[in-house]
Order: sequence, then structure tokens, then C-alpha cells
Amino acid sequence: MRAVSVTPGQKRSAVLREVPAPLYGPQEVLVRVIDVGVDATDAEIDEGLYGEAPPGEDVLIIGHESLGRVERVGTAVRELRHGDLVVATVRRPGECLNCRIGESDMCRDGDYTERGIRGAHGFMADYYVDRPEFLVRLPPAFRAVGVLLEPLSIAEKAVVQSFAVQRRLRWEPKRALVLGAGPIGLLAALVLRTLRGLEVTVVGREVLEASAPKHEIVRRIGARYVSTLAVPVLELPRRFGAVDLIIEATGHPQVALDAAQILGRNGVLCLLGIPGRDETALLPAARLIRGLVLGNQVVLGSVNASRRYFDLGIQHLGEFERRWPGLLPRLITRRLPLEDFREALESRHENIKVVLEGGSREEVGEQPS
Repeated sequence: MRAVSVTPGQKRSAVLREVPAPLYGPQEVLVRVIDVGVDATDAEIDEGLYGEAPPGEDVLIIGHESLGRVERVGTAVRELRHGDLVVATVRRPGECLNCRIGESDMCRDGDYTERGIRGAHGFMADYYVDRPEFLVRLPPAFRAVGVLLEPLSIAEKAVVQSFAVQRRLRWEPKRALVLGAGPIGLLAALVLRTLRGLEVTVVGREVLEASAPKHEIVRRIGARYVSTLAVPVLELPRRFGAVDLIIEATGHPQVALDAAQILGRNGVLCLLGIPGRDETALLPAARLIRGLVLGNQVVLGSVNASRRYFDLGIQHLGEFERRWPGLLPRLITRRLPLEDFREALESRHENIKVVLEGGSREEVGEQPS
């Protein structure tokens, strides 16, 4: 079968190659890939910034945002059947307490793997094999946007955790900032507007025409879009009022530091963006700590998402469609065949979400018992 793999640590090593078709056992499911989303993580792994091959192997199949169709099921599998649409979770648990109760996104010891990222092959291939507990069944009505479920799960977790930590006090947030107008930022804005009813400002780098897809999406959900070229981050509260919740989804250290400085009293800053290893920033520690202490603020880190956030995302897909018919498909601005993976990696900046489409009909076999 075909798969896009990299040699971790080598710059621009991604290549489409023929690899052995995966074998599945009695407790496993064979999935034919329909769509794979391309994001910054894939591009950074291709740049050699990180990524880890499975034990004993030299290459890593990338891709962690997936939509697939169950092709075959092992004899012991009862949860899924042929033809089911599924989205795979990304992180696989280690042995810590949180991992053992299904919360591997809160792993305590770091002994986990992540498909397409760390120690386990991903989904940018014709097929993959997984266990049913890591596969989320998707209703057929959401087929067109199923590949967005993984990034949506990240946004869902950020919002849930931000509200959970504020049970420490009486908190009635009214105003939120989303820093970053990529897929996760836009999905976070959607969650905050549709499900929490907050006033939302989405902040991006570009100055957008009113007809630009990002601008139209933000406007349609009743939020506003602001470019940092017009209003710097540090000026946002003076323009739009005190900020109760900030979702930071850029990964730029200076943006995160600026966000901490503009957070309102009793506010929450949830960091989703991960700075690249080649990024450096001077830390104005004194000012940052003073603001955190005097403002009773919380800075909340959030990475990955467990199955419950995928399930929550599926619940909310229907609500989004009821409130904003036809909106979610507009986040997918380009589709390409798998063999055009290089173009997908390099064109993601000009798009909201680029998706690679599967198409193989190669037959694969059952794993010998």
C-alpha cells in the first residue's frame, strides 16, 4: 500500500512510498483511509523538528487527523462492523494512573505514543489497523466534515478544561479572545459562540477582505475578526474590553506572553500552540508573575484530547449544523490526492484546512493467528 513517511530528524524527508499492507488480528480493525488533514505538526515533522519512529524502525508514517471506513474487523470485535465511518484518536496510553482510566491526554509520566507523531505510525496511508477503543464511530451525516473531528476535540478540551478550573470561584465570563485563525482557532471560536454564548474576537496575522473564507466564517457565527497588523495584541482590551478567557492557538512565544499580560482579573489563558524548537523569546518574568498573582489568573496548558472530547465533538457537530447550516465544510478549503502530499504540506498557510484524500482499492489480508 501507499504511505507518506519521514525519516525523523531529517529535513524535508517526507516521501510517498510502497510499504507492506497492515495485518490485523482478532481484536483489531482494518480501516481504509478516506481523508487525512494536514496541519503544522505534519509540516514541522517533515522539517525535522521532531517526530519519533516506532521502536526498531527508521521511518514514521505521518498524519494524525483522520477519517476512515471500517474495511474488516477481527473475530473478537463487537463494537464496530464493516462500513462504519470512524475517526481515530491520536494518543495511545502508557501505564500511569490517568492512562489506565482512559485519560492519556493527562499522562503523568510521558510514557505514551502518538500516532503519526511519536513512536507509532500515523494515518497518511491507504490503510491502518487499530483497536476499537481508539476508534470513534462517526454518524454518516457528518461524513463531509469527519476529518475535522480531531482538531475539534482539541478545541473542545480547551474550553471544557478552562471552565472546569474556574469552579474554584464564581465565574461568569462574557468576553473571549481566540489568538490564531487556523482550524483549531476557528473551531474554538465556534464552540465558544455556539455552546457558551460568549462575545468572541478571533485574532490573526492577516488583513482579510470581507469576502475571505476565514472572515466570512467568523462573521457568520457572530464573532469579530481582528488582524494584529491593525490592532496589536496588547491593545485589544482597550479596544474591545476586559478579557475573561483567552485561547492561544498560534504557538508563538511572544503572542503567549502578550496574552498573559492582557488577561482580565480572574481570567483564564489556555495555551494550545506549541512553540517550535527553533523559537526563542526573552521572558519578562517579573511582569508576567506579578500579573498572574495580582489578577488571580490561571495559565492552563492543554495538549491532545482523550476519547471523551471526540465524543463531545460528535454531539456538537449536530448543534453546529443546526445553528450554522453548511458552515463547517467551509473550513476545508482544499482537497488533494494522497500523491500531492508535498503540495499539501507547503500550501497549508494559504488555506484553512488542506485534506488529502485516500483512494486505494488494494486488498489486504488478515493477520495469521
